[in-house]
Parts: sequence; C-alpha cells; structure tokens
Amino acid sequence: MKVAFAMFRFCLYGMVGISSEIFFYNLVRVSRDVPVLGSLFQFQWRVDDRLGLNAIWDTPAVTAYGQCSLWMFFIYAIACFFFVEPVFRWMLYQHASLRAAVYGVGILLFEGFSGLVLERLTGYRIWYYGDAGAIMGQMTSLYILPIWMVTGLIAEFIYRELMDPDLMAALESPLPATPEETEASFQLMR
Repeated sequence: MKVAFAMFRFCLYGMVGISSEIFFYNLVRVSRDVPVLGSLFQFQWRVDDRLGLNAIWDTPAVTAYGQCSLWMFFIYAIACFFFVEPVFRWMLYQHASLRAAVYGVGILLFEGFSGLVLERLTGYRIWYYGDAGAIMGQMTSLYILPIWMVTGLIAEFIYRELMDPDLMAALESPLPATPEETEASFQLMR
C-alpha cells in the first residue's frame, strides 16, 4: 500500500502542477495590468520561439487561455515528491518563512537544472525567462523566487493534508465489495 500511496501522491502533484500552471498563465496576464500585483510578475516567462506559442500573452484575458507542456507533469511531481516532502519532514519545526525560503531557492535551482536537462533531451526550450533576473541559461529567474516560495508552502499544505491519519486509514481500507457495504460506508460518513 505504501508504494500505491506514493504513486498516488506523485500523480497528484503532477496533476496539480499542470493545472496550476494553466491557471498561472491567466493570473500573470491579468495581474501585470494591476499596479500593485504587477510588481510580483516582472519575470518574462517564455517558450522556445520555434514552437510559436508565445502569442498566449496577447490573448484576451476573457478567454482564460493557458498552456502547459506534458513534460511539466514530471517536473512538478519530482519537485514535490523528492524535494518538498523531504524538506518538510526535515524542517517540520522550523518557522514557515524559513521553510518558504528553502523551498523557493530549491525549486528555483530545480527549475533551472530541469530546464537545461529538457533542452538537452528535446532540443527545445520548453520554457525560458527573458528578463534581467534570468539565470542558469535563462531557465529560471530570480524574479520568480517569491512565487516559488509560496508554491513550496502550497505543496507542503497538500502533503500535510495527505498525511492526515484519517485520510490514510480511509485510503488503506479495502473498498466495499457489495452495494450493502457501500451503503453502510456512506452511513458511517454521515
């Protein structure tokens, strides 16, 4: 069951990451026009020009259009499973701001490294940053550090919720085999 639960967490992190990235495109596009919020989104997040996908920044906000490479499923899942989870367990009793800083720097470095690896594997820059804060071959940006800090805390929250003893017991219990057992399970939940 431990392997199945680990695979579940891995897949959940990947799916939440992809969904969040699609939402994030819209948040960035809209927020850049709001004076206070615009300062949080100074990074210039782009994709390889050969893919012809950078026009997304010119789409009307009302379309709520976002995009994401399927490679990102693995990037987000690996970052959460192999970085956020262990850091949370290691720094459990540290202040949230310290954990956020560690998550932010770690995710920033992982983003840069994984971007370089994907460029080598695919021959394309699945993402890159075209701003003054861009580092590591433009695969990450210092301007996005605060976003990664918050992202780490959100991933930590998901992990903490998944580790809830009641949820784990429910996930480890066998599924009801008959309609009567299913109805009895529903009665217990009420």
